[in-house]
Amino acid sequence: MRFLPLLLATAWALFWPSGSPVGETAFRGVAAASVPVAPEPEEEAETTEPNGFPAIAAWQRPLRRCGRRGRRRFCDGPRQVPEPHGDAAERARRLGLEGKDGWNRVMGGAAPADVLAEVPGDPSDDLLWPVPDGFMGRGFGHNRRRQLRHRLHRGVDIPAPVGSLVRAAQGGLVIHADNSVSGYGNLVVVLHPGDRRTVYAHLKRSAVFAGQVVERGQVLGEVGRTGLTYAPHLHFEYRVRARARNPRRRFVERPSFDEEKAMMADAARRRREGRARLAELREARERRRRRGG
Repeated sequence: MRFLPLLLATAWALFWPSGSPVGETAFRGVAAASVPVAPEPEEEAETTEPNGFPAIAAWQRPLRRCGRRGRRRFCDGPRQVPEPHGDAAERARRLGLEGKDGWNRVMGGAAPADVLAEVPGDPSDDLLWPVPDGFMGRGFGHNRRRQLRHRLHRGVDIPAPVGSLVRAAQGGLVIHADNSVSGYGNLVVVLHPGDRRTVYAHLKRSAVFAGQVVERGQVLGEVGRTGLTYAPHLHFEYRVRARARNPRRRFVERPSFDEEKAMMADAARRRREGRARLAELREARERRRRRGG
């Protein structure tokens, strides 16, 4: 019996080294096991591409819609327009803006009252410069070349590298986004308060579809060379009802004179490089033809 206290002390040290009763230790273990472990945060899905273009879940079928004007053949595509979905798609269906219907219904005259009622905001005379990386090219008026000189140029051309972002000059409702208007290529038209419209043509791809409400400065697409065009640029029109107006003096946040001058020099350099590459390709083709002959 004299060894009993020693045995009890040894057992206590072995089984409860911290001095806690076994029941409390077991309870803490069960409680700790029952506490849910927070999962590691998942990486958020990217909502924009590296250049700031919105991520698009699905695209409409890429129709080309090729045609001919005079001796020149051109294509209004391939169409790159997002697949309509959600409330905006339902709005477009309800207002009759699907496909080319928006252009036909709104651009020929005053916008219908039910369509104007869906346009948020108040009228504004200012137009945000739509291409931050572009400069003023051909202006508004009778300034076309050759056989088109008799036709009014209803907007302004803003040359810029392919893929440059195009943004909304004002907030409004997208009434058309397609390549179904001959010569315009991939085209976006936005209806603004006061029955004013802005037109964005020759896009490489569109970031919006008919029925969407967009904010001033929101990305609408990218500069391209779809449709009847010789070089990458945005053809921009400003219309009050159906009448085209000169937008030049309405632009705000336009690049400075020096910035536009630098852009023009860069565009000239790209043209020279393009001509040089084309000449090299022609020479290589001619050499192959001679060897084959």
